[in-house]
Amino acid sequence: MNLTFKPKIALFARNLEKNDSIKKFLLLFVFVVNLISCKITDCTRSISIEIMNPVVSSLPENVKTVAILNRAIIDNDSLTLYNFGRGNLPCDITLNKFELSNYCIDGLTSFFEQEAYFQKVINYTVNDSMINFPEGSYKSYKSSDLFDISGADALIFLDFLQFENEVSVFYDATYRTRAALSWSIVFRDDTPSNIYNQIDTLFFNKSQYEDILHKNQNKRPIYQDAARYLGKRFGTKIIPSWISDERYYYHSFHPEMIKAEKYVNNYEWLNAGAIWNKQSKNKNQKIAAKACFNMALACEMEGKYDLAIGWLIDSNNILTKNNFEHRANCQHYMRFLTLRKYEVERLEKQIRN
Repeated sequence: MNLTFKPKIALFARNLEKNDSIKKFLLLFVFVVNLISCKITDCTRSISIEIMNPVVSSLPENVKTVAILNRAIIDNDSLTLYNFGRGNLPCDITLNKFELSNYCIDGLTSFFEQEAYFQKVINYTVNDSMINFPEGSYKSYKSSDLFDISGADALIFLDFLQFENEVSVFYDATYRTRAALSWSIVFRDDTPSNIYNQIDTLFFNKSQYEDILHKNQNKRPIYQDAARYLGKRFGTKIIPSWISDERYYYHSFHPEMIKAEKYVNNYEWLNAGAIWNKQSKNKNQKIAAKACFNMALACEMEGKYDLAIGWLIDSNNILTKNNFEHRANCQHYMRFLTLRKYEVERLEKQIRN
C-alpha cells in the first residue's frame, strides 16, 4: 500500500468540499486503490528449506554393502555421441567413454558416501583388484563370483552411457543437451534384479556452450562434471536424499507479524508459531487469515500435517468474500501437504539409522 498517497487525496478533497459528486468520486477512488494495493495474495514471501525426498522403490533393508562396477567401458573407448531418434554419429575422439563412465561411477560413489546410507561402498574404478583383471574379463564372471570377490550385498552396474550429439539453444535462452544411461542392480539374495533407464536433460551456461561448440580444451572438464552429476542423479532414484525446496508464507507490516518473520528467517518455527497463533485471533481478518496460513507452515516444519491442514481450512474460512486467490493458495497447500504426508510415511520405511 502506498502510504504517501492518501494525504494528497485528502487535501485535494478538502478543497472541493462543496462539490459532492467529485467528493464521492474521490472517496470511491481511494477505496479502490486501497482494495487493489492491499490484496492479501500480494504479500507472499518465500523461504528455502531442505526436505528429504523418498524414492519410488527402496533397496532391501539387508543391503549393507554395495559394489559399483563399470560395464559401459567394455565396448568402445571413444564416446559415440548420439542424436536421439536419428542414430549414431562419428566418434568424438576428444571424449573418452572409459574416462567419462568412470566419472559417472565416481559421482554415484560420492553421493552414497555423502548420504551414509550404506555401511560400505566399493568403487571398482579406483580399486586395484578390479582394474588388474585381464581386459574385459569380469564380463564373463557370474554374479555369484563377483559377490564373492567384493563381499557386497548388491552389485550396481553402469551398462550404458551416451551423450546427445548437440547442445541446442532453446526459446528460453537456455543451452541444453540430453544424456542416456542404463543401470542394473543385482542382489546377493533372491530379490529380483532391477534395470533403470535414465534420460536426463543437462543445462549449460553460455560460456560452456561456446567451449563445447568450438571443441576447445575446456570441453572435457565440462563433460566430466556432467558425468559426475548424472551418477549423483541416479543415486537419488534409489535411496532417499535431501533436496532444496521453497515454502511460501504471508508477510505483514503488523509489528508482531514482523517479529515472527525474523524468527522465520532464522528457522525458529516454534517461536514464529507462538506469535502466529496469537495473531490468528486478531480482529483484522486479513492479519488473522495470514497468521492461520503461516501456522500451517510452522506445523509442517514440526511434522504435524493434519494440524497444518486444519489451519489452512481456518485461514480460508476467515475471509468469506473476494478471497478467490487466497482460497486457491490454501487449497494448493492442502493438496501438497496431503501428498507430503504420504511421502513421509514412505520415508519412515526407507530411512535407515
